[in-house]
Amino acid sequence: MTTFDRTLNALHTVVGIPVVPYASDGSIDLAQAAELADRLVSRGLGALTPNGNTGEFYALSPRERIDVLRTVTDAVGGRAVVIAGVGLDLSTATAEAGLAAELGAQAVMVHQPVLPYMSGGGWVDYVAAVAAAVPETAVVPYVSSTAISGADVSELVRRAPNVIALKYSVPDPVLFAETVQDVGGDLLWIAGLAESHAPAAWQAGARAFTSGLVNVAPEVSFAMLDALRAGDRDAASSTWRRIRRFEQLRARDRNADNVSVVKEAMHQLGLCDRSVRPPSTVVGESVRAEISEILAGWGAAS
Repeated sequence: MTTFDRTLNALHTVVGIPVVPYASDGSIDLAQAAELADRLVSRGLGALTPNGNTGEFYALSPRERIDVLRTVTDAVGGRAVVIAGVGLDLSTATAEAGLAAELGAQAVMVHQPVLPYMSGGGWVDYVAAVAAAVPETAVVPYVSSTAISGADVSELVRRAPNVIALKYSVPDPVLFAETVQDVGGDLLWIAGLAESHAPAAWQAGARAFTSGLVNVAPEVSFAMLDALRAGDRDAASSTWRRIRRFEQLRARDRNADNVSVVKEAMHQLGLCDRSVRPPSTVVGESVRAEISEILAGWGAAS
């Protein structure tokens, strides 16, 4: 079995996106970041993506992204797969992918470019260039735009053999199913819209899903994974209902509070401070109260 095969097998799971905790002066609390990563792995999480969107990737400086990656990788200590988030301009993405490989990350997750003008072919060129910079490291592109077609994904896989999985976050289950069918092959599809979309994505061919919720209540995320793996629709539906309101709070107003809701829940559990960086804001009192009710219903504990 090759290194890529081992990484691919390990990615058939919940892919947690750890938050970045801040100290009172606004800097990253790296010691606490290490503790949070260790907590997730100790609870059974098998894959983490430092510098993902729940980790406020776009609010971190280059130095901070490196510090977070190093801290999480060291804390995991080989007990789980580390998929480092990289992106921004191509030079930055390739440089940070190379550093991730040096630091021991088994894979890199390539954020979709945020430029307002992106063609499917341009996306293929971008991700292929990052993949070429780390030929011995697995690559997981992140797709959240309908501009990326199945033909584009197929062309990328042809050009970059280290692309072994794809995180798909377009909120259209029919388009997702069509894209999976158009691509075919052995690519692992990761449902990038977390637990609330995972059951529908699983029907279309996903065999993993990302999660910010796992920072708060790992057992809830694992319950969804177990139900999907077992084909237990009733259990999956039950878990979906449990997390529905929490995920709705995160998704409202075009995901304005996506990270803030997770951090508020963690704050209430004594795991980290609720602070986030602009352009995110902390949630108000009414949402805090609703999160308290949700946590009580879950029986969540730190």
